[in-house]
Amino acid sequence: MKVYLPREHGAYGQMAFPLVTAFGVAGLSVAGLLLATAVIAAFLAHEPAAVCCGQRGVRAAREDGAAAARWLGACLAIALAAGIGAALVLEPSIRWSLAVPMLPALLLTGAMVQGREKSWYGETAAALAFAGAAVPVVLAAGAPAAAAWHVAIPFALLFATTTLAVRVVILRVRGGGNPQATAATRRAVLAMSIGALAIIVALTAAGVVSMTMLMAAAPGLATAIVVAARPPAATRLRVVGWSLVAVSTLTAAVVLLTA
Repeated sequence: MKVYLPREHGAYGQMAFPLVTAFGVAGLSVAGLLLATAVIAAFLAHEPAAVCCGQRGVRAAREDGAAAARWLGACLAIALAAGIGAALVLEPSIRWSLAVPMLPALLLTGAMVQGREKSWYGETAAALAFAGAAVPVVLAAGAPAAAAWHVAIPFALLFATTTLAVRVVILRVRGGGNPQATAATRRAVLAMSIGALAIIVALTAAGVVSMTMLMAAAPGLATAIVVAARPPAATRLRVVGWSLVAVSTLTAAVVLLTA
């Protein structure tokens, strides 16, 4: 049986880092493990869904469509069963947290159906969904809401801003380059990153959040600013990818050490 694994290597890190960090901060729980199972199953459903939707080409849809549909059905069944199980096990007072990853996940699903998952809003939705999954996982283990946001927000900012920053690199060369889109995306990345830093600094000064939030978010935001402001050549995208893995690891370490 053919195995359909997501081709986007960076997505593996976006899926794994928030979950692993959430468990490291709050510990294991039945609901948390069920939620992680649902997230992983939904993640594994992506590639067969892309095949079934014709996003891997007409030939792939024709030759592999039936097998991909079976794989997709199995992944969605597991995700649905695990998600329902988690909702039933979660304390009623924290079931609201399921909406944190679900809302961007629904936006991503809509973008994928429209063939727009590689758009800026599709990729941003994926980043927010993966980071947001940490919120119910942390709360499920009995940790306070502040700990949940301490995990989710730095990863959400890291994934969203660096994903857009990488788009700057790609837009410079795709189809001969698109100067207008490149400039607009660069401005968006810089505005988001600098704005987020300014907000976190202000909230820290006001005592609303602790200094640890700034420490955890700063590496990712700084990386996005550097990549957008001085984009490397497209031939160095692999190096950029591994650099983002390193920054994600650093973010996770800061969150764990300051939790």
